[in-house]
Amino acid sequence: MAKQQYFGIKYPFQNESENNYFVDLNETYVDKMRSELLHIIFTPKGQRYRNPDFGTNLIKYIFEPNDDEAWSGIKSEIKSQVSKYLPRIIFKDISLYKDKENENRVYADISYSIMKGETEEPDNIQIRVI
Repeated sequence: MAKQQYFGIKYPFQNESENNYFVDLNETYVDKMRSELLHIIFTPKGQRYRNPDFGTNLIKYIFEPNDDEAWSGIKSEIKSQVSKYLPRIIFKDISLYKDKENENRVYADISYSIMKGETEEPDNIQIRVI
């Protein structure tokens, strides 16, 4: 039987796998990078001890007007922090859009590639930003 290789803890933290581990683990390198990307995006700056610059300031956009200026701030915040902490991720596109039922909610469709050696592996996530 082949030994399974894992790539860190899956984010968001959960325990739904059949392996009976304390938390779920990433089974592929792409899953690992997706978990790290989500971890950076959803961690507020200043929350991590000894690394207060880790994360984003997306929380400040909760009470901002839902307009193009705020959306460009959200995009630049995500791009700058992710490129700082995950240089292997290359952004292709970040699209923001409003929820059709609730215009106060903003979602992001993030298309990116993961550099794995000399090859690029494309990936995509959809998240609720606000």
